[in-house]
Amino acid sequence: MTRAVHYRDRNAFFGDQTPGSFWVADPDEDGTQVWLHFCPCGCGTKQRLKIGNGFKPKAGPSWCWNGSTSAPELSPSINWQGHWHGWLQGGEWRAC
Repeated sequence: MTRAVHYRDRNAFFGDQTPGSFWVADPDEDGTQVWLHFCPCGCGTKQRLKIGNGFKPKAGPSWCWNGSTSAPELSPSINWQGHWHGWLQGGEWRAC
């Protein structure tokens, strides 16, 4: 398991590239947000997700976020085809 570390500062997030770390953009007009995270496996790959705080956006692949930065959860699971598949629950990245 890898701990999900929240960054408020986008530049520090990009500079550190800590495995499992994440940064969340402010919501747009419909409440959808951009979630960026570095792969919890430690490979250094960055992924962008479309999220909603307490809801799953309807358009395209998207995830529901519990709104917590200290113990974040996303659903459904995150599947990087052929690379990493798992869950973010209780602030921990868990591979399937």
